[in-house]
Amino acid sequence: MKTLSGDTVQPAFEGWERNPDGTYSMWFGYFNRNWAQELNIAVGPDNNIQPGGPDRGQPEFFQTGERNRRQMFAFKVVVPANWPKDGDLVWTLTTNGSTLKAFASLRPDYMVDVNVISANRGAQRDTDPVNKNAPPTIIEAPKDQTVPIGTPLALRMAVTDDGNPQPRREFDRGVDGTTPLKQLLRVSWFQWRGPGRVKFDPESVPITNAAGVNSREGGSATTTATFDKPGKYVLMAYAEDMSMFTPHSLTVTVTDR
Repeated sequence: MKTLSGDTVQPAFEGWERNPDGTYSMWFGYFNRNWAQELNIAVGPDNNIQPGGPDRGQPEFFQTGERNRRQMFAFKVVVPANWPKDGDLVWTLTTNGSTLKAFASLRPDYMVDVNVISANRGAQRDTDPVNKNAPPTIIEAPKDQTVPIGTPLALRMAVTDDGNPQPRREFDRGVDGTTPLKQLLRVSWFQWRGPGRVKFDPESVPITNAAGVNSREGGSATTTATFDKPGKYVLMAYAEDMSMFTPHSLTVTVTDR
């Protein structure tokens, strides 16, 4: 049974990985159990990560819908190299009157790497050359800016990639057996924070090259964002090859004309 509203958002600890400098990255995500209700929970008593918080870069706006309500490996918090093996980094989230927590720790069974992250983001475990795949590189991205309320803001990103993973083969899809839309290099946009609602048109944009052809090697993608309330917003973009991703965030200040 689908719950449209009134249910919780579950914060999730996805796993940890060791960084080259000896520090650790704690990966978090979330699951919005509501199919229709998007929630905006400001950083503070109802949305905090401790120790070191309450603000550790977590989202304040929680998506819903078939594609967006489960956000896996959405963001990471870097902790020092001397982080205690039995220490917890805790994300506390209160939604619709219920408080839930995600406990991040360095338990060995929660260690992740590029293969685990890629598999959870759609890589084919048995056939994708994950170890040969590199995340997309963002070579041009929009900067922080100011825009009047109701005015569409063009957001353009230029991205390059190594062309991996290769298109997935399915006998029931397409004349040549490929599923091109799922496998294209693309940029996906999300509202991360902000007092109102951001409409992206479209939310996910395939990368096209100079000839205007969809490309898995690189090119650019443009969308527009429209804001319904004045205030400060944080937008998050993921340049993704359907297996690995590179994030980019920017702050947009929306004025009341």
